[in-house]
Amino acid sequence: MQRRHFLQAVSASAAFGLLSPFSRAFAADADAHLEAMLQRHTERFLQRSPETATNYNYDTGAHAALRSQLDDRSLAAIARDRGAVAQAIAELSTIDRRALSPSAALDYDVARFVYEDMRETLDWYGYVDIDLRPSPYVVSQMNGTYYWLPDFIGSRHPLESKADVDAYLARLSALGTALDQETERIRHDAALGVIPPDFIIAKTLAQLTDLRDSAPATTPLIGPALKRAAANQLGGFEAPADKIFRERVAPALSRQIDAFKGLQPKAVSDAGVWRLPNGDAYYETAVRSNTTADIKPAALHESGQAQVQELLAEIDRSLRAQGMTQGSVGARISALNHDPRFQVPDNDQGREQLLAQARHLLDDIRARLPRAFGKVVVDPLIVRRTPVAIEGSAPGAYYDPGAGDQPGIFSLNLKRPSDLAVWRLPTLAYHEGIPGHHFQGSVLKHAGALPLFRKVVRFSAYSEGWGLYAEQVADELGVYENDPFGRIGYLQSELFRAARIVVDTGIHYKRWTRQQAIDWMVTTIGDPVVATTREVERYCVYPGQACSFKVGANSIVAAREAARAKMGKRFDVRQFHDLVLNSGPMPMNVLTQLAAQWSAQST
Repeated sequence: MQRRHFLQAVSASAAFGLLSPFSRAFAADADAHLEAMLQRHTERFLQRSPETATNYNYDTGAHAALRSQLDDRSLAAIARDRGAVAQAIAELSTIDRRALSPSAALDYDVARFVYEDMRETLDWYGYVDIDLRPSPYVVSQMNGTYYWLPDFIGSRHPLESKADVDAYLARLSALGTALDQETERIRHDAALGVIPPDFIIAKTLAQLTDLRDSAPATTPLIGPALKRAAANQLGGFEAPADKIFRERVAPALSRQIDAFKGLQPKAVSDAGVWRLPNGDAYYETAVRSNTTADIKPAALHESGQAQVQELLAEIDRSLRAQGMTQGSVGARISALNHDPRFQVPDNDQGREQLLAQARHLLDDIRARLPRAFGKVVVDPLIVRRTPVAIEGSAPGAYYDPGAGDQPGIFSLNLKRPSDLAVWRLPTLAYHEGIPGHHFQGSVLKHAGALPLFRKVVRFSAYSEGWGLYAEQVADELGVYENDPFGRIGYLQSELFRAARIVVDTGIHYKRWTRQQAIDWMVTTIGDPVVATTREVERYCVYPGQACSFKVGANSIVAAREAARAKMGKRFDVRQFHDLVLNSGPMPMNVLTQLAAQWSAQST
C-alpha cells in the first residue's frame, strides 16, 4: 500500500470518505496544488544545496551539474535562504488546510513548522543545518566545512565514472572556497560578539591543523576516494588531488586557523549561550527547533531532573539484583565500565571484536522485527570504526545514511576500545542501526508516495527520539532475557539521555560551567571522564540538541500509550510503528495529532 493511501486508511478519514464526489474532487485538487508547491520548494532547495542533492540522487540527468558543486556558505547565500523561506511561507499561506485530505494536511503541517522554524533560526548568528539544529558557531570542533565535508567528498561522493572523478576534483577544489566563506562568517559573527569558548577554539584549532598538515593522500578527503575509484578501475587522479589540496585546501585551512588564533585573546571559558547577544532568547529558539515542542528551559530542566531520579532508582534495583549494592549508582556504573569481564584489548584486535559483536547484535534483532513491525525493510548497513581524523571530538557512535543508493554507515568511536564496555554495546547497535536510525531510514526510503519534500526535511526529535525509542522496542522484543548487564546498559542509556537534558539546560539556562557539567554527569551516571568531556563540549556548540532524544522518545511513547488506551484490544503495535515510520519525519505535536486520529478510526 502506498504511503498516501496508507495514511488515508489509518487516519480519521471516515468523514472524508463520506463526502460527495464534488467535495472529494475539490480536496483532490487542493492536494495536487499543495504537492506541486512543495515539490517546487524542494527542488529550489536542492538547487541551492548540491550536497543534499547528492544524498538524494537528485544530481543526475538534467541536474548532473550539481555533482560538481558544493553548497554556497556565504553571507549572501544565507540572505537568499531567508528570501526563499519568506516566499515559501507566502505561497503556503494560499492553501486552505481545511480543503486537504488527511495525508495532505499532514504534509501541510510539517511544511508550516519547517518554514516558520527556519524563518526564526536563519535570523540568528551561527548556522542551522537541514535537521533544524542551530549552532551559534559557524565552525567548531563538531561542525563546519573542515569537519563534515572530508567524509562527504572522500567517502560519499559517487565515483563510478570518469565524469564522477571530474566532479570529485571540482568539489575538492571548491572546498577552499567553502572554507573561506565560513572564515568570513566567523569574523562577521565575532564582530557581533559571538566567539566560541576558549576550550572549543583550542580543540577546533587542533583538528584544523591536523587536517592541514596531514599528507594529502592520508586525509579522509582523498584516501578513501582513491580506494573507491581504484575498485572501479578509475585511477590516475592522485597527483591532481594532491595538487588541489596543497594549493587550494591547505591555504584556506591556514586562513581559518589564523582567524581562530585571532579570536583566542578575546575568548572566555563560559560555556553557555547565555553570554552571547540575546543569548537566553537564542536558547529558547534552539530548544524549540530541536525538540519541536513548546517547552521552556526551566520546565525542561525540572523534567530532566525528575526522569534522572526515576531511572536511578530502577538501575539501583537492577544492580542490586546482580549483587552490586555498594556506593552510588554512578560509582557502580563506573565500576562496570572497568570490570575486566566487559573489556576488550586497547588495540586493533579489541576494535574488531567490538565491530564483530555489533554486527552479530544487528543480525539477531533483524530476525525479531516482524513481531513489532508490519513493514520490515532493512537496506545494507556497514559497521565501521569512526574515521581516525575526527575520533577526538566525535560522539561514541553515530549513523550516516549514505549518499544516494550507498549503504548506511554505523560508526563506533574506537579511539580507545576500553572506553566502550561490552555491556554498553547493544543499545548503541539498536539505537544507531536496527530498529533505530538505519531501520527508520530504510523504511523512509521505501515509503511509497512520500513526497520528496517529506524525505528531505528532518527533525532531531523525530529521528533521535525514534533512535532512543528503538532501544525500548529492542527490550520489548526480549533481547535482554539472558543478558541482565545488557539491560542495565539499556537503562543507563535512558539515564544518559535524561541527564543530557539536565546538563544542556544547566549549561545554557542555569549557567553551569563546563567543569560543573562534567562533574555532575560523571558523578550521576558514571560515564568515563574523557567521553563525558567530549559530550559536554558537544552540548556547548549545539544548544538544545541533546534534549531532543528524550523529548522525542517520550512523545512517541505517550502517543502509543494514548492510542492503546483508546483502542483497547484493537491496538496493534505493529500498525502503530508502521504509522510512525511510513508517515515520515514530523514535529512531535504533529505526530501526537496523527496518532490520535489513527486511534479514533472505526474497525
